[in-house]
Amino acid sequence: MYEAYLADYEDYGPKTVEEVRKYLERTRKSREIFENISEYIPYGVNSNQRYYPPYPIYMKRARGSRIWDVDDNEYIDFNMGYGTLLVGHAHPKINEALHKQLEEGILYTFPYYILEELTELITDILNIDMFRFSNSGSEAVMFAIRLARAFTGRDIVIKVEGSYHGTYDNVLFSIWPFRGLAGPRKMPVSVLETMGVPDAMEDLVRIVPFNDVDPLVDILEEEGDDVAAIIVEPVMMNAGIIKPEKGYLESLRKLAYEYDLVLIFDEVKTALRAGLTTASQIYGVEPDILTAAKAIGGGAVISLIGGIEEIMSLVGPTESIREQGVVHAGTYNANPFSLKALYVTLTEVLTEDAYKYMLKLNHEIVDGYTRLLKEYDIPGYAEEFGVSGALIFSENKVKNFRDLMNLPFDLWYPLYYAMLNRGVIPMATGPEEMWTLSVQHTEEDVEKYIEALSETFKVVSEARKYMEEW
Repeated sequence: MYEAYLADYEDYGPKTVEEVRKYLERTRKSREIFENISEYIPYGVNSNQRYYPPYPIYMKRARGSRIWDVDDNEYIDFNMGYGTLLVGHAHPKINEALHKQLEEGILYTFPYYILEELTELITDILNIDMFRFSNSGSEAVMFAIRLARAFTGRDIVIKVEGSYHGTYDNVLFSIWPFRGLAGPRKMPVSVLETMGVPDAMEDLVRIVPFNDVDPLVDILEEEGDDVAAIIVEPVMMNAGIIKPEKGYLESLRKLAYEYDLVLIFDEVKTALRAGLTTASQIYGVEPDILTAAKAIGGGAVISLIGGIEEIMSLVGPTESIREQGVVHAGTYNANPFSLKALYVTLTEVLTEDAYKYMLKLNHEIVDGYTRLLKEYDIPGYAEEFGVSGALIFSENKVKNFRDLMNLPFDLWYPLYYAMLNRGVIPMATGPEEMWTLSVQHTEEDVEKYIEALSETFKVVSEARKYMEEW
């Protein structure tokens, strides 16, 4: 079975085949687990993104910047929970607080007293009037769109091509559409990403390119009275990292005001990424609603929906048929365990000095990529936002998803296997993903990353030459 898999990589060159062979040899227990559980758990994982062929690594413990798999292989982790763990693994301060909370209970389903202290902290850091906690980015987006529809009395949502906003039916469109289905560059077609979503949902979603306002204007001129919201990542971070061009976010804000619709910034990945702030504050554009998750909770299960009082004040129980509120509920919402992790993360771990340190390390990784790409004559660049970064195999800056669509993503596979074999998880799983630094990474960790990358680029360089002959 796996010998046949090796044959699939012969077109990448002998160096890639050898790296895949090493991967198979050093992850035998992971392979065994995968084979045993795949009959019961589809693809052996509980989130599609965690699977990659021939099988993923199964982990057993983590601490600081390190993580160990079931074969006792040690890795320096630059995935960090898909950008969640800016605090690193098992941070001592968070561990201490959570051990104490375990003794006091982890689920009350009554409001927790620490909310009083968190209120001022959250509203100040995120620059919002009001907020509610949920458990995941998907839940936060679901509720943000519900609020926008309640506020406007309209149904249509406009999203950006190539952006991922979770697993909510209304946003599972044009995340990674096949080229033949995506439509013209200036007029993207709404392409459903999954089975199981009603066809009728497609009528409620419109797709526009990032960094291009003209297609959005065309939609609004024709259907503006039916549009409830525009949802956008202020920095696209699920398509590598693509930053907004000058004036783009400001134009979205202006159009939202002009057509009386709700501007939603999905900051699940961008909030706290570059400091105790948001991308909206960094770029000086205020949304009506924002969503946040990942980094805010220090690894705990938590998300947040916040925004202007005029919209957020719609949340509440229905008093009568004439005084309806917007439903927001959840047994695990704002549970004590997650709130305690969030509080310690914001007050004791993610300090100004911590960000200065992480940003410095991230610059060093970007510089390493820049030097090695030039040294090995591989077209590409490293883009950074805050303490995260992404490798993009393009000579020119990528401005939107269509620019990204035509890049040689196959180069990611030899890079990933070769880095794993050298004890480094270089980024989250997938060619469109990013790496993330934590407060527990060290200069030595970064040096080892770049050292492993230097050896890995020999593999990538050979694979690129073989791919040119395809």
